[in-house]
Amino acid sequence: MGFSGGDEMSETGKEIGKVIAIKDKYAIVSLVRNEACQKCGACSHGHKSEEMILEADNLCNAKVGDRVGIDLAYSDFLKATLIMYGLPLIALFLGFFAGYFGSNKLGYVSVQEPAGIIGAFLFMGITYLWIRLREEKWKNQNYRPAVVEIVEN
Repeated sequence: MGFSGGDEMSETGKEIGKVIAIKDKYAIVSLVRNEACQKCGACSHGHKSEEMILEADNLCNAKVGDRVGIDLAYSDFLKATLIMYGLPLIALFLGFFAGYFGSNKLGYVSVQEPAGIIGAFLFMGITYLWIRLREEKWKNQNYRPAVVEIVEN
């Protein structure tokens, strides 16, 4: 199906993309967005809605114009997504409930909703700050997909 709109996978089950640029030890790859990642948005969007641009470790020394197999299992992509989106969402809900029920417990029944909203944003903000502070440590881990093979046309 190629880049005209459908999903494309190599014989080994990896996504197929085309290298559009090389940046240091990374390959910038354009590929067709498959069903699993239609709504994710973690990768940069291309010019077309079905196109996806991502930066991947260039393990096979691919060059610009090469069609390549991309291994998403190589990275802890799901873990990174959970850290970036899941933890703040959980903190948002916990903060709302802490503010809402905490104000009720302290006898401030008339300000339950505003206290819940303030608590939600406070908890979420603290979570994003915590993520940002740990970013340097997490950079050493592998949260990036990898170009693992050059695919013949």
